[in-house]
Amino acid sequence: MRQERDYVIEAIRAFLDGSGGQWDWDDFTSAALRSARLDDIRRRARAVRLPLDADGETALRRLIDEAEQLSADGRAKVRPWRMEAGMICGLIVGALLWWIKYLPGGGVFQNLQWIVVPAAAGILIVALRNRRKEIGYFDPEVIAENQRGRV
Repeated sequence: MRQERDYVIEAIRAFLDGSGGQWDWDDFTSAALRSARLDDIRRRARAVRLPLDADGETALRRLIDEAEQLSADGRAKVRPWRMEAGMICGLIVGALLWWIKYLPGGGVFQNLQWIVVPAAAGILIVALRNRRKEIGYFDPEVIAENQRGRV
């Protein structure tokens, strides 16, 4: 994603400065990007009317600023919790509950729900947390990429 961000910033700057090649702007505006946010910026840049006037130049400079701010977001993003961590925590809690409820002579496989249910609850808690924070599988960028067929 870092390379795409730099590509978007440099393509718009080159167009504004006039330092780009003859077909660079056409290449930039016609090819979709993997990142949904950067592709949205590319589409808005394509919508600017040509020949470029003062309003169009201002709009492109705002798009450059928006793309530059995405780099700070990308590094500061919260990392998703792993499902395995939730399962392991649930298994530990379940094993403690099973040990407390253990009846001598009942066998090892008695009351297995005390182990399985907390493990499933741990996985559910991790999934709900990741969904609420929109990270991991629930990241809007990942969802948009998958909907476009890019995995």
